[in-house]
Order: sequence, then C-alpha cells, then structure tokens
Amino acid sequence: MANQLLIKNTMQEMRNLSAEEIAGLQGTTPIYSGVKLLGYYKEGDTPEPIMYYLSSIDPVPDDVDSFVQYP
Repeated sequence: MANQLLIKNTMQEMRNLSAEEIAGLQGTTPIYSGVKLLGYYKEGDTPEPIMYYLSSIDPVPDDVDSFVQYP
C-alpha cells in the first residue's frame, strides 16, 4: 500500500481532484494512501489537518458531511 499522502489546502481543492489524482488513490497499486486537508476554506483554518481515506462504505444520512464522493 502507498504511504504518501496527497495534500490539498482547501476543501474546494479536494472537491476538484483531477482524474489522475483520483486514479492515484484507487486501484491495486495506489500512489497515495489518502488525502491530507490543511484547511476548509483556507489553509490553517482548522485546528489540525484532516485526513481522508478511500472507503467502499456508503455514508449514512448523519455522516454525509464526513464523506467526499466522486463518480
């Protein structure tokens, strides 16, 4: 498994991941183990970076804000 994180400064950058970046998170030999988000609206506006990892779990209604879904 990959041990390198893809780093994004804002949630907007994370929502705009390129097809290449998404592919780097998927597959049998991923390049990235997850995404490290440095802030929500701007870098540093969260108490600490937020880590996101690829999951096959569908979010339940109460957790929908904890997931970022891509087609």
